[in-house]
Amino acid sequence: MAVMTRAEPGSAPRGFAAWRVAVWLVLLLAAFGCVQYLGHAQLLWAQRTSLSPADTVAMHHMLAWDIGYLLAAFALIVLCAGCILRQAWARTPLRVALGVLVLWALVSGGMMLAQWPQFDRASAEALAQLGSDATLRNAVVHARRVYRITLALKAVAIPVLLWLAWRLGAPAVRMQFRHRR
Repeated sequence: MAVMTRAEPGSAPRGFAAWRVAVWLVLLLAAFGCVQYLGHAQLLWAQRTSLSPADTVAMHHMLAWDIGYLLAAFALIVLCAGCILRQAWARTPLRVALGVLVLWALVSGGMMLAQWPQFDRASAEALAQLGSDATLRNAVVHARRVYRITLALKAVAIPVLLWLAWRLGAPAVRMQFRHRR
C-alpha cells in the first residue's frame, strides 16, 4: 500500500539536505544536555540535607544554573523539532538560538583557552605528586583529555552552527517551511 502525501503549494521537493541532519544533531545534543543537567540537579538535591548553611546557599546557586540550562536546552529541543517539522515559526528563533550558542561557545572556549596554562601546570604538578597511584593518575589524565576534547568540540561547533544559521536563512530552505493556516 503506497503512502500518499499532499504537496504543499510552493514547497520545494524533499531530498537529502545537510541542514536537516545538522538540526537533528543539535536536537540530540540538546536532549543529551537535558539529561546531564537533570542528573546533576538530582545529585545536588539528594545532598541537600547533609550540607552546612553556607554550602546550602552555594547548592541553591548551582541548582538555579542547572534549571536555567535545562530550560534553555528544552527550548532548543522545541525549536529544533519545529524546524524538523518545517514549521515557519521555529526557523527564525532557531537561527537566533544558534547565534547565542555560537557566542556562548566563543566566550566559554576563550575562557577555557585563557585558563589552559594554569590547568596544564596544576595537572602536571598533580601527576608529579601522585607517584604510583594509578587511579588518581588516570583521573588527572582523563581530566586533561576532557579539557582538550571540549576545546576541540567548541572549535568545530562554531563554524557548523554559523553555517546552519546561515543555511536556515537561505531562500531555498526558507521556502520549504510552511506557515500555520
